[in-house]
Amino acid sequence: MATLKPSLSPLFDEKHDDVFRSGVRVPSRERGWRWGCRSLSVVFLAIVSGIGLLSHFSYGPIRYGFRHPESGSRGSSQYPEGWTEWSDITPSEKLIWQPCFQIYGDGFKCARLTVPMDYHRPLNESADNPKVHIALVLKPGINRTEDPASYSESPLLINPGGPGGSGALFTLATGQMLQTVVGKDRDIIGFDPRGVGATTPKADCFASPDDPFGLDGRNVAYMNRLSWVTSGHDVGIVNSSNVALSKLDSRSRALSKLCKRRDDAEGDSSIFRYSNTANMARDMLSIVDAWDQWRLGSNPKPAKCMQEPGTVDEHRANTKLEAKDSTQGKLVYWGFSYGTILGATFASMFPDRVGRVILDGVVDADHYVDRVMADAILDTDAIWEKFFVYCAEAGPQCSLFKLGDKPESIKKRVNDIMSWLEKEPAIIIPKHANIPILLTASDFKLVIFMALYSPNVVFPAVAILFKALIDGRLDEHVASPAPTFFCHNLTLPQWPDDAQKVIGCSDKRYKLNDDLETLQKRFEEMASYSSFADVWMGVGFNLGCNGWDIESKDPPMRWDDHPIHKPEPIDTSFPVLFLSNHLDPVTPLHSALKMTRKFSGASIVEQKAEGHCTVSCISLCTISHIRAYLNKGVVPPAPRYDSEDEGEWTTCECYERPWKSLNDPPPIRAGSKIADFNYTLNPWEAGIVEITKSYSGVRNHFAEFMASQQHSEYQNPFNAALLFSSLLRGNEHHTCGKPEEQ
Repeated sequence: MATLKPSLSPLFDEKHDDVFRSGVRVPSRERGWRWGCRSLSVVFLAIVSGIGLLSHFSYGPIRYGFRHPESGSRGSSQYPEGWTEWSDITPSEKLIWQPCFQIYGDGFKCARLTVPMDYHRPLNESADNPKVHIALVLKPGINRTEDPASYSESPLLINPGGPGGSGALFTLATGQMLQTVVGKDRDIIGFDPRGVGATTPKADCFASPDDPFGLDGRNVAYMNRLSWVTSGHDVGIVNSSNVALSKLDSRSRALSKLCKRRDDAEGDSSIFRYSNTANMARDMLSIVDAWDQWRLGSNPKPAKCMQEPGTVDEHRANTKLEAKDSTQGKLVYWGFSYGTILGATFASMFPDRVGRVILDGVVDADHYVDRVMADAILDTDAIWEKFFVYCAEAGPQCSLFKLGDKPESIKKRVNDIMSWLEKEPAIIIPKHANIPILLTASDFKLVIFMALYSPNVVFPAVAILFKALIDGRLDEHVASPAPTFFCHNLTLPQWPDDAQKVIGCSDKRYKLNDDLETLQKRFEEMASYSSFADVWMGVGFNLGCNGWDIESKDPPMRWDDHPIHKPEPIDTSFPVLFLSNHLDPVTPLHSALKMTRKFSGASIVEQKAEGHCTVSCISLCTISHIRAYLNKGVVPPAPRYDSEDEGEWTTCECYERPWKSLNDPPPIRAGSKIADFNYTLNPWEAGIVEITKSYSGVRNHFAEFMASQQHSEYQNPFNAALLFSSLLRGNEHHTCGKPEEQ
């Protein structure tokens, strides 16, 4: 792959491009800006040992959950100050915002927007038609008043990926930081797609009634889910034994059977039949229209392009509409990972409703709807190889480094450890628990795979974990997996669900229903791309869809590699902007280039970095393009292709590296303008520091989110919202006895 055209866009009007190439030296970070490696090691070892306790280790105090002081009590007086229960927000077909979740910070507003579950059965035809209540979190921009007209004509909608990721929770965690990055006058909305998180009804295969002993149904479902997941820990990943694939397939089919029973019980009003990406795109259009109605207070311009599902025009625009400066009535959106599928689907279904659409960490839509996504891990091994290079360059800062080490010697040391773990799991007795834990090669490989999503942050933690294993100190980093804190009712802003499996399997154009021999062949094909195929094969939308027999009511999306299904490039009312790292573990640059060619006038920015989505590395150049595109409608030059993966397009450098913070000056190249740059910050540069610092916080939260999502994907029930506050961890010991009076 060749990218020959470096380019920068102005971050602010009065500054020039060379500033952003210079890598401004920032002052020392406050505690919490960069993750502590020790904290990370605790987190990731907790993940693989089935503990599911992801501590918060990012940017400021976040409360993810708490325990009721009295079993069975759910009175409002039992909630901490600033807490909001989604069930206390009345859903409506219009946006009715109310203050919420002050525990996350000031200024958040929440609403629950009612939309049709089945867009063939609109709500105005019958009050009995099934409904979906979408959970939305709004972080208003500056200078907002009680007058809706004071808000921006188009909010920035956020989807952090998944499928199954909570945009509401992600916005609660990052809303203020995102505003600093894109512009403080920008209104930001995070929403939970249908079936996900706080949106109801949930795609929850484990849904249960209250038990007779005072535990509410959510907690009963939670404990059942935990029991199911922990029972599969010893199976490992796909090739951990000669029976692992068979057992994982059986477990996937068992979960599918549980989901089918739930679907049968709900009948034609089952969310399982309507949780596909096309319906989520329609939901986003409903959000856009509801915003206009709320903001304008009259009858705004009606929605366009609401074609019936399944028509050929859903992924093809018949005419090209003139782009306009105003984004009123149009989607302004930033989608990460799976969010790029959602954004691309919206743009293909409603091309004249595209205001500004950024797709970051781009999924190949043609392969997403196929039986498995084999080539998504095209670049995964190359990123892992970088670990050994960066560790050697870091020297003693890297815990695995020994004097005289070269990348090859560090790699051999790690491979030897993995070979040993394959033969003999590590036996760990946690310091504060009287229970043994077995850590296997599969556990460590899952940690490594997670680290590839955010190498700059997590590679140092991986080195610490391996060094702790060598030194026999893993007991210092592992907490107890005993689920005693589940003996009392918990409250969480988002409860676990099966949305990833439900959405991913519903979107399949070609259903996966293979016997074991065929699955083995698919795995071997996938392994030709990467040594991490044993991890990737097991995700919810790959092996997890084998035997899925709940039929989506909508026809499958028309994304497909088959020539007969290839439309002409889609003309959108404003060009789509694609972002991609040079090396991405699950959404390679190849996919971003391919998807860019599907949209007329679309552009791409390649960030010279490793990790999942460009947010994994802090580049002022990339940030400047994002701001210029969103705020001024500046689109980088369209790429010019010599072949599928060769040509000229916009590139951005990223000087951040593992074990190397942005405090370190960037490399000075001969002839560059930055050689004489004055690193003394002036007030304008302090603004750059604030943006960089906020982007770092977003990056940290995104890495945390992706780690918890992967934990959910790889045989674990917990996803992003199931992160516990200090009330549920640390030195507190929870038992099944009666809780203490508070």
